[in-house]
Amino acid sequence: MKSVSYNDFQELMKQRRYGEAAAYAKNESLKESGGGEFWLTQLARALIRLSDFRSALETARKALEIKPDNLYAVSTAADALGGLKRYDEALEHYKELLREPRLVRKGRKGILSCLAAMKEWELLLDKLASWDLPEAESLPWRIKALSGAGDIDAALEASARLLELSPHTPSALWERTELEIKKLGLDAVISRIGRMARIPSLPQIYREIYASLLRRAGRENEALDIYKAIAAGGGQSRVQKKQVFTMAKSGQEIEAIPLLEELIRVEPEDTYLNSCYVAACKRIDEVERGITFYNNLLGLFPEAKSIYGRIKSLHKHLERKP
Repeated sequence: MKSVSYNDFQELMKQRRYGEAAAYAKNESLKESGGGEFWLTQLARALIRLSDFRSALETARKALEIKPDNLYAVSTAADALGGLKRYDEALEHYKELLREPRLVRKGRKGILSCLAAMKEWELLLDKLASWDLPEAESLPWRIKALSGAGDIDAALEASARLLELSPHTPSALWERTELEIKKLGLDAVISRIGRMARIPSLPQIYREIYASLLRRAGRENEALDIYKAIAAGGGQSRVQKKQVFTMAKSGQEIEAIPLLEELIRVEPEDTYLNSCYVAACKRIDEVERGITFYNNLLGLFPEAKSIYGRIKSLHKHLERKP
């Protein structure tokens, strides 16, 4: 089944051209007699990437009507249900994946994600114990469960162990920072991370965390200086995003709006980018510019249905103006 057509589809997915990938998969499904359950599954995958979870679920279920034992369609249906926040149903689907060795890891991750979303911390810890996962794989889930259950000291202990196994790992450092804020307070953690951020030999992630904490404390100009310094040194795109977010919230909307437009053209489905852009347009009465921008964006990404919602929101704001 992994034909030239499938390789073309995968290439579109890798390039994050999800609207084109969805159209491609839909066209391929129509070519096959019986509905094409394989291509319906691929279509559902692309729709999930477009955050169209309802259509993805309907499509995955059509695939399962054709072939009920297609666990890849079950997996896609589970992801769609998770996107719809129907976690109890998604959980049952992920459990089915444990029957297929190639999907066990996906099933376990899905189960843990659902239990975390449902705040079933004891059940999550029980699963971790029964599955005997590698320590580095289980610790992030254990930290989440312990923190959720309110055992901050135990969560900090597990976090320290994770950083022993994987020093300077960004996700582990962010989690550690949040735990320390719960125990020590924001100001104390800002002071500690600030000292770390000034050590040249340490990775950039410490400066990113420090800037983020400064933003949280309302010290936006200080945060912006750090983001600019990181970007000047060849910082990554996520840092550039944070720099633009900070600009938009610190009275520099005029400068931030064109930068946000550039970023949205690359990632049209990024919720945070779009929310920041719409809010900035409303704050400085650039709503008509925003409507024009999104109408043009629709021409590039006709499958990105969330764009319609952005346009509607801006139109409503325009109508409410005196």
